[in-house]
Parts: sequence; C-alpha cells; structure tokens
Amino acid sequence: MIRRIERRLSQLEHQTQAAAKASIRVVSRCVVGRANLATSKCWRTRCNNGALIELVQLDGGMEGLSQNELDRFVASFPIEVV
Repeated sequence: MIRRIERRLSQLEHQTQAAAKASIRVVSRCVVGRANLATSKCWRTRCNNGALIELVQLDGGMEGLSQNELDRFVASFPIEVV
C-alpha cells in the first residue's frame, strides 16, 4: 500500500512539474515610445492545471526595455491561484 502511494505521489509531482513549465505571456503595448513601468499593469494567474497566464499592459512601447527588465517587472506582481 505504501509503495502505491509513493508511486502515485511521484506521478503527481511529475505532472505538476510539467504543467508548471507551461506559461503564456501576453503583452499589450504602444508601437513607439518608452514604457513607463510606474503606470503599467500586470495580472498573473496560476490555473488549476499548473499553467501560468500573464497579461501585461505596458504604458508605452518596448523601446529601451530589455527582456530582463520586463521579466523583473512581471515578477513583481503576485500570482493569483484559481
């Protein structure tokens, strides 16, 4: 019985890890100009299957904004679990 439980837990952990890797990020922005992160918004949601959905509304464009800066900005918002 214990081995069956351990095996099932292992399977569930594997499924959770695989689902946690799935993510979608949608970025809405202006075509030109610099992004103003102080007035930009982000919503992050973890679905019950483990997938992460991130909706980013930039106030401005991507000009001068590196991927690392965007990632840090998005990471500063909490993840809502549904």
